[in-house]
Amino acid sequence: MKAIFVHLSGSHRGNTEVFALEKILIGTDAEAHLQFDPEIDRNTSRYHARIQLQACEYVLRDEGSEQGTFVNNRQVSETILKDGDLIEFGAGGPKLRFRIKTDGADVCKPWTEIVEDSLGIASTSHRGRAITATAFFKQLLWEAFTQTSRTFKISAFLILLVIFSSLISYFYVQFYRLSKTAEKVRTLEIERTVAENIIKNYSSGVCLIQGAFYFYDELTGEPLMMMGKGQRGINEYTGTGFLVSADGLILTNRHIAEPWWEMDMSPYIHIEPTIKPQFEVFLAFFPGIREPFVLHVERTSEDVDVALLRIDTRGAKIPVLELDVTDKGAIVGEPVVLLGYPAGVNAIFAKTDPEMVKQLFNLPFIPLVQELSNWGLIRPLTTQGHLSDIMYNRIVYDAQTTAGGSGGPIFNKKGKVIGISYGIFPGFRGSNFGVPIRYGVDLIKVTSMVKQNK
Repeated sequence: MKAIFVHLSGSHRGNTEVFALEKILIGTDAEAHLQFDPEIDRNTSRYHARIQLQACEYVLRDEGSEQGTFVNNRQVSETILKDGDLIEFGAGGPKLRFRIKTDGADVCKPWTEIVEDSLGIASTSHRGRAITATAFFKQLLWEAFTQTSRTFKISAFLILLVIFSSLISYFYVQFYRLSKTAEKVRTLEIERTVAENIIKNYSSGVCLIQGAFYFYDELTGEPLMMMGKGQRGINEYTGTGFLVSADGLILTNRHIAEPWWEMDMSPYIHIEPTIKPQFEVFLAFFPGIREPFVLHVERTSEDVDVALLRIDTRGAKIPVLELDVTDKGAIVGEPVVLLGYPAGVNAIFAKTDPEMVKQLFNLPFIPLVQELSNWGLIRPLTTQGHLSDIMYNRIVYDAQTTAGGSGGPIFNKKGKVIGISYGIFPGFRGSNFGVPIRYGVDLIKVTSMVKQNK
């Protein structure tokens, strides 16, 4: 058997002592087993009492102490101690809770008693200082660990484990939500910043392409006349292109470089072999530069809707757009920015002063675009969206565009061109199409190799 003493007050307040002796001497003497401090515990005698184990019972005897021995607030000279008794060595002296632990068994101390003893410890002072909340809870936990049953310990551990796990789960969920919110804010900030940088650095490198062409008979050299009107049939259109090299190379769509290309592909349109197309004008207007640049077709793709044009830059400082040559810059779900001239002249009119529109509205198509350039009104529109799908020969995105925006660059969030806009899905603005930039890179490489071999 073991005798356990939980010090509720006195010099050892808050401590727990365990004895497996048959005789336990109690007092302030140096030879005492349960020894008290004579300076602090002045009401405890030098040889105050003894506890003797007799026939599996602990018997407490007072040894003629000056201030007496009290069990459960009753003065005694000799008594059999029971588990849970409250002992006071000297009136106003140190108080202890007595516990009995048999071999192979647990002490079963009621929870209310644990709290009561801990409150008793907390309500006393040690050398004039009150016990702190930390010390109180430390004592409470210590008693719960040493003075309660194994079942209670296991139950308490499981409860604490559940509480701890719940707290971890709660804070993880809160952290996860906070992280997702912060990520959304960062994404929006990145998208905003990317668009601003692209507009600032590259919009001047995106040109409005003006085209006007007609057909003529190669045998006679005569142009085809409009039926019933006696004049040439002129086809007018606008598109978008962007500078990709300092020596004047421009990427766009093939249907912008060769607008009759789609006619040749249509099974419903038949053109005689002797009928050939001829450009009336084929010009590129860059923002901030009044005079246009004459365009020449350098090379076209036989596989996709991509073409490479060339201009004489005349020494003009036009920003060259950076292409994603890694073929890894297009990632589904990431933001994209599109620059171009969707709706052509009509879009420019929409953002122009109405009085100026009245002055320019009746001008013919060819001088009209030149006049818009003279007034500095040619600037690309910017739309934003996300990349929704990537296929071998096309990418799908939801940044809005329309006719006239064909040939415009599609930027990723790093400000690199990942595609060339070429088509829209009729009746649904959420899906537009672009050609992966690798096809444009291939045209540039072939052109460079041909130039080196000459």
